[in-house]
Amino acid sequence: MIKKIKYVIFMFICMCVTPLITHAECDYQRLAELSRLASNVQFSYTYDLSQGLTFTLYVTNLTSDLYTKDAFENVIYGGSEKQFSYSSGNYNFTIYSNDSACAGEELLTKSINLPTLNVYSLYDECNQYPRFKYCQQWGEFSISEEDFYAELNNYKRNLETTKIEPNGDSSNLSIISDVLKNNFYMFVIFGIAILFLVVYRLIKNRKKS
Repeated sequence: MIKKIKYVIFMFICMCVTPLITHAECDYQRLAELSRLASNVQFSYTYDLSQGLTFTLYVTNLTSDLYTKDAFENVIYGGSEKQFSYSSGNYNFTIYSNDSACAGEELLTKSINLPTLNVYSLYDECNQYPRFKYCQQWGEFSISEEDFYAELNNYKRNLETTKIEPNGDSSNLSIISDVLKNNFYMFVIFGIAILFLVVYRLIKNRKKS
């Protein structure tokens, strides 16, 4: 009887321990597969300027075997495309395993940079002069508004100078073209006269010989 009780207790212990051992198994192959899935996770964004700058971040390819955390400890679980709102800045997302055998294993970290809006790009002057160096849509420019307008005035003056004083080669070609157009018939008559003289001299030389 005692032996039977010991046997039953032993079997009960085995039944309790076996699932724990199975659950604890997280082999190299499974981790490699999870890491491959994590490498396929993509972060992208769109932006909206209608009510100040806001970014919508999209997380794709985050399967149910994975989840990710941002620097603020916000947890994003997989299973479908996710979208969240963020402001400008650089964000790190650490991807973890959500697999029962490898739960909580850190797989890799990905980063995404949400650019800073250049406030000067919203000025009316930048609509008129989009190529001006301080009119780029993205970037931080440590320049005062006074300096912005001073640089813009210099830029505009340079544009006017370029229009008035084209480079030497272009100017010379333009002059030659204008002369040819305005004196076309004179050059034709002059060419015919030279041709007549050449033919006349050739005939005269042939008769002498």
